[in-house]
Amino acid sequence: MKNLKVEFKNIASTEAKKVILAGNLTSMDAIEFKKSLLNKMQDEAKDYFIDISNIEAIDVTGVNALAMAHKKAERAGFKTIILSSVENPSDEFLHLTKFKNILNFKKA
Repeated sequence: MKNLKVEFKNIASTEAKKVILAGNLTSMDAIEFKKSLLNKMQDEAKDYFIDISNIEAIDVTGVNALAMAHKKAERAGFKTIILSSVENPSDEFLHLTKFKNILNFKKA
């Protein structure tokens, strides 16, 4: 992924995974991230915490990636929790698109 850094980490003493994103969750990078995440979720069905605190830009493709992860986890009986910071520019975009009402958000 050219403009997006993705790091998968196990969360100590839990079965959950943390996904740390940095850069731009846009266009082709978002599509590649979605494929990677959905494959990981298929291999390791568990709760996922997706940290978008270091995302500099997000577009509809990026929001779709988060929504698809949420949908896949819900169907499997797990959760995705989006971790964000107050200063995050993607926070406003997610609010405007109303996806903040659908996805599970927590302030990091």
